[in-house]
Amino acid sequence: MDELGKSFPAAEGLIDSEQGGGKKPVNENCLNCGTNLLDIYCQHCGQKDIPKRQTLRELVENFIGSFYSFESKFFRTVKFILLRPGFLPLEYTAGRRESYYHPARAYVFISFVFFLLLFSLPDKKTDKDQRDPMTTEEKIDLDKNLNKVKKQLGKVGIDSAIMDSVITKIEQAADTTNALAFDKEGKKFQTKNGALKFGFDDSEYETVAEYDSVQKLLTEADQDNWIKRKFNVRWIEINNKYNDDEGGKRFGEDFGQAFLENFSKVLFYLLPIFALLFKLLYVRRDFYYSEHLVFSIYYYNFFYLAATIFLLADYIPFIGGWLDAVIVIWIIIYLPIAMKKMYLQTWGKTILKYFLFFLAFSVFLGVGITTSMLLIIMSM
Repeated sequence: MDELGKSFPAAEGLIDSEQGGGKKPVNENCLNCGTNLLDIYCQHCGQKDIPKRQTLRELVENFIGSFYSFESKFFRTVKFILLRPGFLPLEYTAGRRESYYHPARAYVFISFVFFLLLFSLPDKKTDKDQRDPMTTEEKIDLDKNLNKVKKQLGKVGIDSAIMDSVITKIEQAADTTNALAFDKEGKKFQTKNGALKFGFDDSEYETVAEYDSVQKLLTEADQDNWIKRKFNVRWIEINNKYNDDEGGKRFGEDFGQAFLENFSKVLFYLLPIFALLFKLLYVRRDFYYSEHLVFSIYYYNFFYLAATIFLLADYIPFIGGWLDAVIVIWIIIYLPIAMKKMYLQTWGKTILKYFLFFLAFSVFLGVGITTSMLLIIMSM
């Protein structure tokens, strides 16, 4: 419970205030363990040297001082996470840890804030924005913003070929942002080219009893196996539950809510695999798996921080679109820069290992997301 309490700024500030904030020892021995004090912190148990009793003024002064001390540590950590890829993992593995907020605590706090905002912020996109593809004017604005970003990043030595590749991917994503749409009847979910269809009125059976009766008429060899029967039964139940769902809105809301709630779990469960891939890629380097894990946690912290700023960017007048482009590009190039600083290999090896990592982790991420979606559907 002490560790949980210290995960929150106010709680940690209050704890420190109760432990005192004086610069000189006021007691000869530690009040907690009795060790002879050499400094304001006990060299045996770590407790601050505190007076047995504090006046209200001392309590308030110590609380305010310790709280802002925490704030300074936390925001300094956030600054380095965002702006200096690979710096904090190197500091941690070098043993310089007290000046920064602990990466695991930061992960809990930052991810909590991200998902809180994700579920709480109102959607600023209108229905028209969700239905219509990007207009010509919007594409021109995006091109201008991306060119500005390219020039700025070029000044700090980012290779132009990498930038061109990144910008191409962003433009492709912008063109396909609205790839999915409902048909006029509002019953089928399909891509504009008709490749993917998902309907609530195309089941062969209206009830599970009807499906079971048809199965009994078939020979044992022709009957659906256990897995196929499970999915068919669930499909019939979903059809019955959402058959009157005009436009699939209610299904989309239920599924989307469940998916977002499970996505954080998917990323968390993939964290050890994230670190394991780096262990395999740098197997000849003198790093423990735990050090790769710390590197991975710091990258997760960056990702959630950047995603949080991305969520808030739409609410910043005039610069929201430009800031979105900067964040997307920074997320893409952040990891190879961090890898270069952490593992001290050439840019050629770093870029190669970055793409190998990206391909491998994409497979695990795809499996995790697919499994999550299937579990959601089976539980709806």
